[in-house]
Amino acid sequence: MILKRIAGICFGVSFLMAIVLFTNIGIGIFPKSVAKIIFLIVGSIALLLNLLSFRFGKHDANFNFFYWLGSVIVFIGLIFLLMHWPFPYYVIIGGMAIVGFSFIYNPKIDGTNSDKSDLLDDEL
Repeated sequence: MILKRIAGICFGVSFLMAIVLFTNIGIGIFPKSVAKIIFLIVGSIALLLNLLSFRFGKHDANFNFFYWLGSVIVFIGLIFLLMHWPFPYYVIIGGMAIVGFSFIYNPKIDGTNSDKSDLLDDEL
């Protein structure tokens, strides 16, 4: 899907700007003020596109929703950090907790058994 590709490119650009902002590498190419604006705009576009298209991912829709919701909260925490607003680390940790929950969340807990034909003692 084209939205996923555009979002991936936007995430790459946003990640590069985050490197400039948080490590001061590449300041000669992009001043911090320009990197901050590019990070905010391109990162917001990437998260919005992925949040709008979370049903079309290769994983379960619930997994994708929790993952991208946590990613949006982490992004908001980074904005708090860049703007020097209070409590950015709590917002970042909360978003990371939601992302972590999405990885341990198992949408296939409906009681159905999976195919067990690959077990060694299946022939008994």
